[in-house]
Amino acid sequence: MSLKNTTEQWGWLSKLFHWTTALVIFIQIPLGFYADSLKLSPFKLDIFVWHKSLGMLVLLLVIVRLLWRIKNTIPAAIPGTALEQLLAKLAQGAMYILMLALPLSGWLVSSAANFPVKLFWLIPLPAISGPDEALKSLASEVHEICVFALIIILVTHIGAALWHHLRLRDNALKRMWF
Repeated sequence: MSLKNTTEQWGWLSKLFHWTTALVIFIQIPLGFYADSLKLSPFKLDIFVWHKSLGMLVLLLVIVRLLWRIKNTIPAAIPGTALEQLLAKLAQGAMYILMLALPLSGWLVSSAANFPVKLFWLIPLPAISGPDEALKSLASEVHEICVFALIIILVTHIGAALWHHLRLRDNALKRMWF
């Protein structure tokens, strides 16, 4: 298995970025909802440290993943109608935007709330804004809207991958699997 992408197949590193990002996001979404549902307590604050730390990990993974994608060959698109090709590109672009917007908006919420972000209790991140209640509210709304949009796109993405694999029996899923 090649480290780099080819015109037919995603490379090992692209697959690792894809599945690692997917795993962290599938932990992040329920963790965020769970943390939000808790009453204020030291336990809730600990859960939010995990949520924020994993969010920053997603941000880092997506940035590195985009840089790797820019540097590499992109496998040819799976054959489909012009509409299917357009929808696939739009969904992929939206996913990347949301994977960047979610951690950034979460970081902004914490900064505007004057609540420091510390990665895994060890590495303090700088605030990206000063305390600002209106900005905190706006960033919270953006964060919430983005998470629901990401859920919708992820369900569609997974559904499309399964459709290709189980119904169309093409190699769309196989070329992203190890």
